[in-house]
Amino acid sequence: MAKLIYMFNVSLDGYIADADGNFDWAVPDEECCSFINDVLRPVGIYLYGRRLYDMMAV
Repeated sequence: MAKLIYMFNVSLDGYIADADGNFDWAVPDEECCSFINDVLRPVGIYLYGRRLYDMMAV
């Protein structure tokens, strides 16, 4: 059976965007990026919401 990894970036109070709707409050440091890359490296499929997909589709 496949493993499901659910990852959700939120602040400690549970919000994703700031009061203006921006995501720039969550700038990760080197250690955080390394950890996230290690967790997500074996993932075969990513499922994004519309706004995140639009923001990442460059």
